[in-house]
Amino acid sequence: MSNSRKTVWIIFAIYTFIMLLVAYMVDRNQNNLDFLLRMKNYIPFMLYYAIFGVVIFLFALLFHQMDNQKAKKLITQLENDKNQLKAKLFDMQEEQGKAVATQKAVDTPKEEPGKKENPPSTEDDSE
Repeated sequence: MSNSRKTVWIIFAIYTFIMLLVAYMVDRNQNNLDFLLRMKNYIPFMLYYAIFGVVIFLFALLFHQMDNQKAKKLITQLENDKNQLKAKLFDMQEEQGKAVATQKAVDTPKEEPGKKENPPSTEDDSE
């Protein structure tokens, strides 16, 4: 994972932690009317903070989609490489098979056409 992706995920983690902390503070002070009235002044900032969170989420989603596309391209490339290597291996095996067949043909002696062996004659043929 590149540094930009790590940075986005770290920012997203910090954002989530701050949201959790603020939600805990509001829940802890929900019976304190003075605290809640003071929080009213921060509502616009909470809106901006929520929009910032959506932007971070969209960046994280974008990077995730980019990683998926790169992985699919890599898988396709590796499948093509695998198929090419299989084809080369098949060709090499065929060449080796032809070479073995040729070697066997060279090693076996051929009979000369002029010298044919006559079958042994038996005494019954002479009668």
